[in-house]
Amino acid sequence: MFGSSTWLTINAIWVELSLYTGILPEGCVLHKCARLNIKKPPLILCLLLFSTISMLFLALFWESTFFVFGAQRSVAIILLTFLMALVSSTSNVLFLPFMAVFHPNYLTAYFVGMSLSSLVPSVLKLVQGVGNYECLPIVSPNGTLTVTAVQTEPLFHVRLYNLTMFVWMCAATLSFALLYWKGRKMPSPDEGDGNGTARCRLSAESLRKAAELKGLVGEAAEDEWKEQSPLKPKKVVVIVGKCVDQTPPNSPSPAGEKDKLRFWTLIVCLSLICAEMNTIIPSVHSYATLAYSLLTYHWALTLSNLSHPLANFLPLWLKPHSLRVLLGLTAICTVGTAFIFVLALQSPNPIFRDSAPEIGSALVIVLSIVTGFLCSYLRTHITGLIRGEHPDSESRLFWCGFFMQVGSFLGACVMFPLVNVFKVFQKRDPCT
Repeated sequence: MFGSSTWLTINAIWVELSLYTGILPEGCVLHKCARLNIKKPPLILCLLLFSTISMLFLALFWESTFFVFGAQRSVAIILLTFLMALVSSTSNVLFLPFMAVFHPNYLTAYFVGMSLSSLVPSVLKLVQGVGNYECLPIVSPNGTLTVTAVQTEPLFHVRLYNLTMFVWMCAATLSFALLYWKGRKMPSPDEGDGNGTARCRLSAESLRKAAELKGLVGEAAEDEWKEQSPLKPKKVVVIVGKCVDQTPPNSPSPAGEKDKLRFWTLIVCLSLICAEMNTIIPSVHSYATLAYSLLTYHWALTLSNLSHPLANFLPLWLKPHSLRVLLGLTAICTVGTAFIFVLALQSPNPIFRDSAPEIGSALVIVLSIVTGFLCSYLRTHITGLIRGEHPDSESRLFWCGFFMQVGSFLGACVMFPLVNVFKVFQKRDPCT
């Protein structure tokens, strides 16, 4: 539940955008408006409460408009969307490092929650009936009969939809409070037996866990830790209740350099995956699927979102550590994304659209599911690997979150002009 709070509010606005644009004065251009030592738990709680209250205000005032710059503007929804986006954007660099204080399995549950942040609004949107059209004959003033797609009335009002998201955010905020006060935390470096030996024990524990990554035991553990750690091998002793680092200055560490290369390779893969998941696929998915049928679009969207939580459980059992395997899986994910991109470029007449539409629909649905599943699995697994291969897991999770945002940002910088400025993609009329 805590993980679902990351992007729930923004995803809730995004999937409901078709109703907002049909009523608010901005219409279809509405979407275009859109290091301190601070204790994380109170800050996270404040952000969650802020986002929850913003969601309530959105439910109450989303239709409010004001006369600004010579026209009616939807100031309420634009301002609230911006405020909630600030919370969602900080989640990767604030919420994710916070998970370092808990048992590693909690990280998997966190990513499952992140998947729910898109799944829940999407499923609720499908139940609401947003995006459904009826093809009605319209007679123009000159007597010409044309068939036009008219959006059907939703099953329930936008306000009820937003109130449902508000209730979910309340539950997510409560879940964070329970997680923090009741969750199974990892040992703190400052906790010990009174002799100041806790930090030494924590380093030994990190060494042991790093060794377990490849099933090593006994004396091989220290060698494995040296290979996997980007830090220089350290000699730690206890003197007067304190851990003292006796590492010789400027000691050579070729194994550490090798691990740095592995770390940055994984970071690049993670950034690429997040760019594909968060910006590239969402930007072109509707063009690639609506070209076949509205039903194809709904099935591809729903089943793809359903696959994300399932994929996030897979790293509990399937844990490849080989860099070649991870690069290969990332390449497969990228090829799938590229195929969806090509189908969107071919819209309104993609492959098999006229000759075998059933095959084309099945192809794009399967492609959406497999690509989404792989991306979610790799995001969770690579983040877990980066955390487990270094004793300073909080710092590693921070950089994971940071480069997730970097990847998403770079993807948006590419996709925004292609979609909104150059109009590279064309949607098919659902009534043709």
